[in-house]
Amino acid sequence: MKEEKAESILNTAKKMFGRYGLQKTTLDEIARMARVAKATIYNYFGSKDRVYLEVLRREANEIVEKISFSVGQEVLPGDKVIAFARAKFQYMRQAINILNLDRDGIEKVLPKAESIRSELFEREVDIICSILEEGVKKGVFYLNNVPLAASAIGHALRGFELNWLVQENEEQIEYHLDELTNIIFYGLVSEKRSANA
Repeated sequence: MKEEKAESILNTAKKMFGRYGLQKTTLDEIARMARVAKATIYNYFGSKDRVYLEVLRREANEIVEKISFSVGQEVLPGDKVIAFARAKFQYMRQAINILNLDRDGIEKVLPKAESIRSELFEREVDIICSILEEGVKKGVFYLNNVPLAASAIGHALRGFELNWLVQENEEQIEYHLDELTNIIFYGLVSEKRSANA
């Protein structure tokens, strides 16, 4: 029963924070929508900020789990990189509270929210790194510094996150992802280089 109430509170809070943001959402509204007493929220979480941070943690964990599952469905390292990028954008679009952090500016919300966002990024880079390491071992990828390459890919994808997820439709995101993965796999320089290049 206690877990069910906590779930109800967090599910309600997730929707309300996603719609109205941290500042405009009140514990009174969360309590009313979750059909619990405001004191119950305080007993379970202590404050609105803690409810918000738990919502963010859960969204981050869901993203990593879903990305990992998508990557795990593929066999070839190249396909895993593509699966990673597609899953990242698919599931980030659903993680409205994390997306709102980027849109609204983390510094305006909560300092602890920044650590959750940073941890999510590091976990994403770890997944990319493991894919690249597998690709190097199998002779598919040729990299001098796998962690640096993984971080660079992670930063490139994160740089597109807000613009793509807020302003682009799925078809446009797919188009951009296809071009980005072509650059990652094949680079910018053609194999035939002239003597003047």
